[in-house]
Order: sequence, then structure tokens, then C-alpha cells
Amino acid sequence: MRPLFSSVPRVSARSQSIALALATLLLLLAWALWRSDWNREAMLAVHATAMGPAWLWIFITQGGDAAVVLLLLLAVGRSTRHGAALAIKGFLIGSVVSPALKAWFSVQRPLSTLDPTLLNPMGNPPISANSMPSGHALAASTLVCLIVLMYPSLLRRKALLLPLILGGLVVAFSRVVVGAHWPADVIAGLGLGIWIAWLAQRWEWWWSWTPYLITRSGNWLLLILEIGLVIYVMVTAPPEVAAKLAMGLVAVIGLLSAVSRDVGLRHQRSQG
Repeated sequence: MRPLFSSVPRVSARSQSIALALATLLLLLAWALWRSDWNREAMLAVHATAMGPAWLWIFITQGGDAAVVLLLLLAVGRSTRHGAALAIKGFLIGSVVSPALKAWFSVQRPLSTLDPTLLNPMGNPPISANSMPSGHALAASTLVCLIVLMYPSLLRRKALLLPLILGGLVVAFSRVVVGAHWPADVIAGLGLGIWIAWLAQRWEWWWSWTPYLITRSGNWLLLILEIGLVIYVMVTAPPEVAAKLAMGLVAVIGLLSAVSRDVGLRHQRSQG
């Protein structure tokens, strides 16, 4: 059996083609849903259903925050050679694609379009424009796909792969539950996340940042980035207790990763 912690991302061309075909289908589905009344009906159906405690969904939805995703990817990717490069490049591509598409489509949020009494918002979902696509769904999808690229053996370990995919889908769905996005926004975000992960991989193949990031100075840069992200997620945490708990948990993971990186740097210096 091949090890889970593979050093070089290698996912077969067939698997990549299937993933990109799925991503394209999701984008087409999102477009069709956005152009139909089903988008509104699906939104109302979700909010007419008892979805469980608000604190749980507020906790879950923090998993799609872009800074949270980058911090988690840096931590998870520590055991792979290309992990940091893929994480940063996925973040950079998403940081351009998501705002650009939001501004281009300028879709109104559910709470600014529907009668608020028909919805059951949780936390403080935004009510401004720029709803399409869902940035949280995009980030969650990118997270799942990049982890698979970092650890291709996951494709043969369904016991690990399926919970990972399910977790990403739940984070994406939470954006509809809390009232922040339309279903079409979330589906579009999922499709875009797959494409972004693929683009991050191609970018790394065409122009690899790994040779620098694995150096001592590169690791110092990653350490500073991790510490900065830890501070950011704590400072920007929403006021709800569940949100603060989620952000605090991610901050602890990021801090542990930063400590591990610092220990590695100190060991490297002592060996030098």
C-alpha cells in the first residue's frame, strides 16, 4: 500500500478530467438555477425546514472563510513538499476570481430580495449585493481539492476521502442555511473551487515556488504568514460565541503549525 503522505502531488489525468467535467456541470447547473424560479423556491424550502441549532451552523460556516482555509491548508500541507505553494496559489487565485465575479454579476443577497419573515437568518449574514458566487463555498471546495492534490492517496482511501468531501459540502450548504447566499451561488462556488485548485496545480507546475518555500528564508516567510493569519482570524472573528469558538479552534491549529515550523527552523540552524 502506498503511503498517504506522498511528497509530490500526482493525481491521474483521468481523475482530473472527471473533476473538471464535474466542475463545469456544477457551473452550468448554477447558471440554470440562477435563471429559474427554482433558486428562490429552494432557498425558501431550506428556510421552511427545521435545520437544527443556529450555533451549529454559525460554527460550521466559519470553515469557508478564506483566511481560515489558507491557515488550514498551510497546516495540513506541512507533510508535503508542494503543500505551501499550492495553498498560497489557490488562495491568490480565489482572491482574484471571487471578488471579480461578484462585482461582475452583482446579484442581490437573499435578505435584500426576499421578505425577511420568510427566512430564518443565523448570525449576521450580509445583505449587500455581490452574492454570486459564494466565496465560502468556493474556498471550501478549493480546500478539499487541494488536500487531495497534496495527498493523492486519499483517492484510494474512501474512509478518509468521503468525510472530507462531505465536510466541504456541509460548509458550502451552511451559506444557504444561515441566509447569506442563494443555492445557485453555492453551486457556482463549488464548481469554481475545483477549477481554482486545478489552476493552482498547473501554476505550480509551470512556475514552481516550492524550491524557495522549502528554504530557510522561505520557511521564515511561511512562519510569519501563519502567525499573521492566526492573529487575523482571532481579530476578525464574528461576535457570536460559536463563531469565536470556530475561529479559536482554527487559530490553535495554525499556532501549533507555526510552533512546529519554528522548531524545524531552530533544528535546521543548530544542524547548520
